[in-house]
Amino acid sequence: METARAEAGDHDFLLVTAESQTAGRGTRGRPGRGTRGRPWQSPAGNVYLTVALHRRHLPPERLRLFPLEAGLVLWEAASPLLPPAARGRLRLKWPNDLLWDGRKTAGMLLEAAADHVFVGVGVNVAEAPAIADGGTPSACLTEAGAPDDCGLPIAKAFFAGLQARLLQGMDDPAGRPADILAAWSARALWDKPLRLRDRPGRPQVLPLAINAEGHLRVRFADGREEDLISEYLA
Repeated sequence: METARAEAGDHDFLLVTAESQTAGRGTRGRPGRGTRGRPWQSPAGNVYLTVALHRRHLPPERLRLFPLEAGLVLWEAASPLLPPAARGRLRLKWPNDLLWDGRKTAGMLLEAAADHVFVGVGVNVAEAPAIADGGTPSACLTEAGAPDDCGLPIAKAFFAGLQARLLQGMDDPAGRPADILAAWSARALWDKPLRLRDRPGRPQVLPLAINAEGHLRVRFADGREEDLISEYLA
């Protein structure tokens, strides 16, 4: 992501990939640390990428659902590389984690700076880092039958998918909010309880639906329901 920031310049679209990283950051992390501040791991055999997108292609009405749309495009990039019988087990977790059999195989971080939005993605292709702090268990795509050299094809397909969608604009069916929400919902994992890691006691919730703003409706064990705006689910 730092390389993409440095190279973005006047580019409307830019893809930067890496086979390894010496530093990284994740949601609610800090430089050199991953999600929730855990030590960052970038095992060899996986792929790490950032796409820089100029803000002119992301008006506010598009940006609102873009975290979901980016997750959907990642699913579309990875799914064709799996055997047909395995594709139904590749699912999305709100807002844009990619899961295989309920375990995390790709994560995403969106940041904005100056004229660009940066979409950073790490995909577990051949190696799944061990998770020992209560986060979502990990998996790799080779477990699902993907070839072990699929990292760069996924990165290129993800980049091409984002570029095509944004160039077509919101008049294209794929870019309409209702269609983004419907396509994302069709690929999400709904029947698995998750935990709110930012709440005291890490309460368990069941995902129910996505609303028009892209917020996730969940039900607690006591039957209470709530719309999540920005929470870390595991």
